[in-house]
Amino acid sequence: MLAAGTVGASAGCTNLLPPASRAIRYGDVDVPDRGDANPVYRRWFPAKSELPPLDAPGDDPYGNWTYATPGDLGAAQLGRPFDIGRNVAQASMDYVGYPLAAYDRLVSVGALGTVAEASVDRAVVERTLESTTYERVDGYREYDVYDRTDVDRLLAVSQDAVVHASGERRRAKARALVNAEAGRVDRRHEVDASFAAYTDRVGARPTVLSEFGVVSGDVASGLWFTFDDDSAYFVYDHVFADGETPSRDEVERQVSGITRGDRASRVDVTVDDPFVRVALQLDERAYVDGDDADDYRSLPFVTWGVDDGPDAITVRHDAGEPVPVERAEFRPTEALRDLPASGSTLEPGDALAFARSDLADDAIEFTYRHADDSVSLLFSYDPANDGRT
Repeated sequence: MLAAGTVGASAGCTNLLPPASRAIRYGDVDVPDRGDANPVYRRWFPAKSELPPLDAPGDDPYGNWTYATPGDLGAAQLGRPFDIGRNVAQASMDYVGYPLAAYDRLVSVGALGTVAEASVDRAVVERTLESTTYERVDGYREYDVYDRTDVDRLLAVSQDAVVHASGERRRAKARALVNAEAGRVDRRHEVDASFAAYTDRVGARPTVLSEFGVVSGDVASGLWFTFDDDSAYFVYDHVFADGETPSRDEVERQVSGITRGDRASRVDVTVDDPFVRVALQLDERAYVDGDDADDYRSLPFVTWGVDDGPDAITVRHDAGEPVPVERAEFRPTEALRDLPASGSTLEPGDALAFARSDLADDAIEFTYRHADDSVSLLFSYDPANDGRT
């Protein structure tokens, strides 16, 4: 299995949940109107009736979907970006010639795939993929399609978007996303009233993470993040079925039971049947929480290649950004034939070989330290699953 992503992404969010009752400070929170009030991302969500068969019967077609504007996550204003949504999306993406911040929007649609929207020069993508295991295959409508054989990943590239899909049914998944965006099939918000109500309320903010509600019993919920020059804002929106919306007292009771996140300067609770909103404001110092913001580094964006041989599994840096070795850990260490030199970087063309005899049943994993308190999964390959994602 090949993957990259955030280790404990949800744990990073719980650090920003409302504080315990003894410390909670209720008050009005004036959330800045940053981003797009129109939920532009949902045009990529096909209706459930339009979904292809997924790789496993238990796969959630929409899962923990995410939306992020990777170049506008508060780094310049607050000293450190809120990058959980960006990293979750990056987990299912390969580098194709553009840094992540060059994309206007990232939309991760659960088990279906991830879309990166921007003005795309197809020639740049084609040149970049020449150094990888991707090969050009038959296109689909206005999209150029690239597939790879060492792991099950596919790219569909237009002048406006790069669609990433993985797994045995990756072609069908990519087509479902493309057809939804073009309006050739029903979209989820057109037939799912709860999803429509939730996304209408949330819009397209710098980050939207679904299914991160803090009040039980909802039919749709999530967390969205925004910011201004002085503060970060974490807003939890919930939609309830008719007759199920809790009272403000009940919401505050549930909020007071959460023991993490006592950095919030104010917490604002709004009950407007069928909606419940819990908004947190953290000033700049509380948001960074004492960490050294200057030490923060974004997750490198890389396309990795794999040679799965009889004696060794070799992982190549095929394209993308350099990976500082002092921030990375390569496991299992005992299987690594040549540990990279301290202070060096992994660059395109570099490779790491792992002896099969020392792997046992272990997967190969690279992790990356953003800062002292933040570690993400940069790469994973499980030989037992033949590299399939």
